[in-house]
Amino acid sequence: MNQKATMHVSLTSLQMLDFRKNVLGSLAFIIALLSYSLFSAPFPVKMGIAEILIGGLLVLFVSIPTGLIVMTGGFTLYQRYHALPMWLHMGFFLLLWWGLFNGGIIQGWNVTDIVRDIIPCVYLFVPMLLLPAMQRSGVNWLQYLPWIIAIMGVILSLRFYQVAQISPLDVGRMYYFDNFLYLSYDPSVIFAGIYLPLMAVHTWKSNKLISWLGSLMMVLGGFLALGSLMAVAQRAPLALAALCFGVYLLVVTRQSFKKLLLLILLLVGIWLFAQDQIQNSYQLLVDKQESFGANGKTDELAAVLKETSQSPFTLLFGVGWGGVFHDPAVDNMQVTYTHSALTFFMLKGGIIGIIIFLSYLLWICRNFLQGFSMSRFPLILACVVPIFIGLLFQVSYKTLSYGMILTLVCLLFDAKRVENENIK
Repeated sequence: MNQKATMHVSLTSLQMLDFRKNVLGSLAFIIALLSYSLFSAPFPVKMGIAEILIGGLLVLFVSIPTGLIVMTGGFTLYQRYHALPMWLHMGFFLLLWWGLFNGGIIQGWNVTDIVRDIIPCVYLFVPMLLLPAMQRSGVNWLQYLPWIIAIMGVILSLRFYQVAQISPLDVGRMYYFDNFLYLSYDPSVIFAGIYLPLMAVHTWKSNKLISWLGSLMMVLGGFLALGSLMAVAQRAPLALAALCFGVYLLVVTRQSFKKLLLLILLLVGIWLFAQDQIQNSYQLLVDKQESFGANGKTDELAAVLKETSQSPFTLLFGVGWGGVFHDPAVDNMQVTYTHSALTFFMLKGGIIGIIIFLSYLLWICRNFLQGFSMSRFPLILACVVPIFIGLLFQVSYKTLSYGMILTLVCLLFDAKRVENENIK
């Protein structure tokens, strides 16, 4: 009897210890994301105290053993958590380490440039690190992570207004500059700009005062995020955001007349309140389109293909991490990045690299389609836009927030799988 009691106490103590570790790890993860939006930037020039702190907190959440297993092998890890297929892990392992060998040993690129390439690669494949840790924590991250990312987007927008020394009412007068911090370019900003207004309508209940107040706060947060994008004349994010609002309007039309009426009143109210800002911003967007067009993206693609086709080796394996090329999109300056995740992996990994990355994208798309549900429609729309922009238009794929949004898509599929299992 005493032996059983002792075993029970020991088991309870272990459970309490695991619970505390999971709580601390989850708090570390949340603090890391909020610290990123408060103190860091999408593309920091160098690693400072804030970046070291954020990295340390993320490691605390993932745990060093899990991180090492993912980065150096251990392909059976995901069989335990049913989070990712083994072939995808093996592809990431090959892409990471062969690219390092190719860039560091064969090509002999600069160490700083190599590190600058490896970090966005890890960010893009960060679901591999986060999904096991999220399942281990026992927290419903699909419920909390969208709001955390949206808060990040609002904070970065507020920082933009502060750095640019303007108020949201100044938007539309001219292009504004944030001293190369690129705060508005972070994927969390456009995520917040779409997610918060749509959720203001989606969660609204006409008979509850708290619902009215909550919806008002969400509209305000979305307005701040979209305003920061207008201030720097971001054409693709704003156009896609408008498309999302139009699509949601069509969906709401079939579901709820009250919400349709609220959405129309909301749009009319925003137009009346910020008519000058909207009209002036639209004219700035038109002027930018006429002046810059595709911003040299097609020329950049041609330059990447020319760079990788110089030899059969580079065509197959790319130039490796740290590789530089003359980019026509930035006045033929020698840079390590491209303005699209697709051309980035083509340049760094060649045909092999782009096949691995496209396989990863197809897996993400499958998660998106299988995790689709009308109850999560605003979240799905808010995820699609920043992912699409990073794939084709901007360097935003290199940010931490981009990896968080990819993780959200994976959580959508995982939640749908659990729901189907419970039904059975």
